[in-house]
Amino acid sequence: MRSWLRFALVALCLAGPALAGCSREEATVEAWPDALPRPKDAAEAERLEQTGTRWTNRQARQLYLERVAAIAGEVERWKAEQIPAEEQARRAYQLRHDARMTARAMMSDPAELAALQERDRAKYGNPDGPTFDWLLDRNKAKGLAGEAAFLAIVESAQKTDAGVNQSLGF
Repeated sequence: MRSWLRFALVALCLAGPALAGCSREEATVEAWPDALPRPKDAAEAERLEQTGTRWTNRQARQLYLERVAAIAGEVERWKAEQIPAEEQARRAYQLRHDARMTARAMMSDPAELAALQERDRAKYGNPDGPTFDWLLDRNKAKGLAGEAAFLAIVESAQKTDAGVNQSLGF
């Protein structure tokens, strides 16, 4: 794993275990095997799997956590570029969604994938997690409007499910 990504994930665990879904004792990341590819997206993960590449669910989650942690750097760049809040929200949402779909395409256990999809269907009405509109509607129902509703999406895109992280040792 790139050292800065490893540092970011470990720092996230150490600084905010509740946010990262890990405890200080679990703030370790296994080295990514040199020969194991890191798919850039779900389609590449599916192609690699068809040629025999297999990842553990822990490796899929590790890649997901790295990509979610990287959103913070993107947000800082967007702020510096004065990207409007709505566009930041749409970009952050898409990065998070793409990370989710890539990780799920990497999962080795179909039953565990089905359980995550069922969880998302029950929670969001969609097996692939919340839609952008669902998040926006939820924020509006909380009384957020305009820029505040979009910035809440930017923030939520940088958080992961602590229970799922914990179940995989993060």
